[in-house]
Amino acid sequence: MASSITCRDGARVAAGCCLAGCLLAVHSARADDVEGAARRAAARDVRALGWLVEEGLRAVLAPAEPPVDQRVHQRAEQMTRFFTPMLESELELIRRTCGGLDRAARRTVLAAGSAAVEEAAKAVAQRQLGGRAGDEVDPRAIIRAKLAESLAGVADPEELAAYRREVGCRAVRRDQSERLLIVARLDRQLDLTAAQRRAIDAALEAAWEPDWGRVVREHGTRRINNYPLAPDEAAAAISPHLDPDQLAEWENWCRAAGSDMAPNHIHWSFDGQGLQQRDPWWGQ
Repeated sequence: MASSITCRDGARVAAGCCLAGCLLAVHSARADDVEGAARRAAARDVRALGWLVEEGLRAVLAPAEPPVDQRVHQRAEQMTRFFTPMLESELELIRRTCGGLDRAARRTVLAAGSAAVEEAAKAVAQRQLGGRAGDEVDPRAIIRAKLAESLAGVADPEELAAYRREVGCRAVRRDQSERLLIVARLDRQLDLTAAQRRAIDAALEAAWEPDWGRVVREHGTRRINNYPLAPDEAAAAISPHLDPDQLAEWENWCRAAGSDMAPNHIHWSFDGQGLQQRDPWWGQ
């Protein structure tokens, strides 16, 4: 009996030791986990601190971005080179129509032209960098207006009238070409008949607004939702001449790619770069 009890007590002791060992092992593993987590957290902190130091040094050592006014000035200097061919084109028109200008008058016109290029360049730079994203800028119109103003005080009246007529004729030709492009775009998309083309062209001419040509003048190849931009600003001159099927497609087209989806644009292009040279007459 005594021997039997001793064996049971031994089994209990052994079981207790085993349980204690397991508990100790679990505790040790938990301690290792805690210590490992602490080491990993410390490593993360070191990496984060290193990143902060690196970013701080980069911010301190990097060159500061110039203020807006300075960036506008720098951009305007670049734009001046781009707009000079516009000035040369306008000066050539003046030479051909106002050939009687004397030397002093030519200097007056040239000074006005140079000032106009600077004004146009600054206006575009402010449009791009100065927070005036909603403004419309037409550098050629700025240059032309300044030149016309300078001519008014120095040109012979008949020559001045000839210059103004030629400017007006060029505007008419531009409007005609833009109307033809609008009708062609409508024809490609809606399969107009010959009678519809004539009717829409006549309606466009009767109510024409220069801004209507924007979608073909500035966004000729732009596509949205697989459509070219719709000339929907002129919808009042277009919709009445469409049949029901065409009208339905026209409305779908306007919803998918209406002109309001086009960004505001600056009215200029790099036309005549390096090709237009000032005639020696201006230096005589």
